[in-house]
Amino acid sequence: MVNILNVSKAMSDKNRIKIMQMLSEGENNVSDVADNLNVEENLASHHLRVLSGLGFLKSNKKGREVFYKLNKAKLVTLVKDLKRNPAFLEILKEAVSGD
Repeated sequence: MVNILNVSKAMSDKNRIKIMQMLSEGENNVSDVADNLNVEENLASHHLRVLSGLGFLKSNKKGREVFYKLNKAKLVTLVKDLKRNPAFLEILKEAVSGD
């Protein structure tokens, strides 16, 4: 079961949400992420480490650069785990229904 506290901490930062949105469109390296967020590379790298540490990202080294992409299997598992919690299930239902 996913640690909801760790997930909520990770997702409480708007830059991490932006990174997840960015990576939903394809893989990016740290420089691309930093440029898109308009932050220093070390801060972008920190955010990527947090998301990777939770298993939300996969990385692929190409030469000297590391490219990140979403770990879709982990995100599906997260949603399934959250659906087991009645409070989160209600939130998910509302989000899906658009109410």
